[in-house]
Amino acid sequence: MKFIYVDESGGRDQGDVFVMCGLMVDAYKLRKKTEDFDAKLKQLLKHHPGTRVELKTKRFINGAGAWSEINAEERKQFLKEVCELAVANGGKIFGIGLSFEAFDAAVNGGHGHPFGNSYWIGSAMFTSSLVQKKMQGVSGGKGLSVVIMDDNKHDMANFSDAVHGCDPWYDGLYQIQERKRGALAWVARTAKSRFDHIINTPFAIKSNHSSLVQVADALSYVYRRHLELMGQPEAYTGEQEYYAGLVNALDRARKKIGRVPNVPCIQFFNQAKHDEWQL
Repeated sequence: MKFIYVDESGGRDQGDVFVMCGLMVDAYKLRKKTEDFDAKLKQLLKHHPGTRVELKTKRFINGAGAWSEINAEERKQFLKEVCELAVANGGKIFGIGLSFEAFDAAVNGGHGHPFGNSYWIGSAMFTSSLVQKKMQGVSGGKGLSVVIMDDNKHDMANFSDAVHGCDPWYDGLYQIQERKRGALAWVARTAKSRFDHIINTPFAIKSNHSSLVQVADALSYVYRRHLELMGQPEAYTGEQEYYAGLVNALDRARKKIGRVPNVPCIQFFNQAKHDEWQL
């Protein structure tokens, strides 16, 4: 069994980029992974009493509020170590990077997105579909997963209902092929096989109750800032190189959709994604 912890970074009031990322951890590695991050954060706070207990990456890395007490190089090294810890020992990353401008165009592009202009639900459903695709290929009946989201009081209930309801519009994201009469053909999903590798429905948790949700926040911000820097000046010399290095390490563990049919859901997300994001 796997656990995937999901958070996001960005908003319409903050720029054009929105990223949602989830970190997947094996159940038997979950305690160790949590303890490793807890120890790392505890050590940071021990040397800098008075700083915040919860890690909100954008505030932390930019030295907002009490985080300014920590040297910038130390903050950069800490974030680098968090990223390294995330993908160590088989950690996998799932997610999507959107451009709000491209997303709005896709919503109006006639693809039939079930949740209209809700980029949060759209991203959460895409991420869940990636998880389904990964886990349905695990042999030995071990391909089950629990999805845990940073709580979003506005959209979480609708997202939970969406996964439980298994809208067939998303089938193409995790559809499989079988050989029939010597040729590969896409196999139609059924109500029983839709999202059947996600246990029950996604669960919500407060980020300050889960260190791995905070790690997911860090991953989301790293990808977001990397995408932002492709279209705007650096805040300091070497910033673009710093985030490119982090993303290069993370991308080796990021799962992508791979081979998929040319159906409306694929067309939608191809149009909605940021130009520099590979689905």
